[in-house]
Amino acid sequence: MTFVGAISSGFKNYLNFKGSASRAQYWHWVLFTILLALVLGTIEGVIWPTAATTGDPLTDIQSLSTDFTPLTTITSLILFLPNLSILARRLHDAGFSAKWLFLFIVPAGYSIFATIGAIALINDFPSGQEFSPELLMALVFLIVPIFALAAVVFIIFLVLVLKTSRSFYDGNKYVEPEPLDSLDEGTTA
Repeated sequence: MTFVGAISSGFKNYLNFKGSASRAQYWHWVLFTILLALVLGTIEGVIWPTAATTGDPLTDIQSLSTDFTPLTTITSLILFLPNLSILARRLHDAGFSAKWLFLFIVPAGYSIFATIGAIALINDFPSGQEFSPELLMALVFLIVPIFALAAVVFIIFLVLVLKTSRSFYDGNKYVEPEPLDSLDEGTTA
């Protein structure tokens, strides 16, 4: 499949979670989303440049979280369903169920609880004072597992999508059987 064909197929099948997507189709789509993010990030950096750093880490982090990025935000929302559907179809092509997509809930769910815990810790701390080392370590131990869980989920999905395609005749129940040619003996499961 060509690069343009993979992109058009991704948009045509944005709600199609059945069927399969080849490795080439999946990686062309990933390349498209990365290139699109780079281009839009560059355009946003030119139109809405980031504020200069102040030297205060807390202020700098807050200014980064409030930067105006409408192009990448809108694009992320538009590409959310196509990304999930092509991943589901790629998992089907490799012989796995799309239920593996629910694995994304683990880091997202933990991040909700970690955020609630961090807010509770910060609210209990007296205002106007610097954070104590104990509070900082508690915040680190709340936030670091989010990145660890996200890394584990990323590695699991990377292993799953790198698997070679399996046909119906190789025991893949998530794809349609293709008719065998009279000269082709097929494969055995």
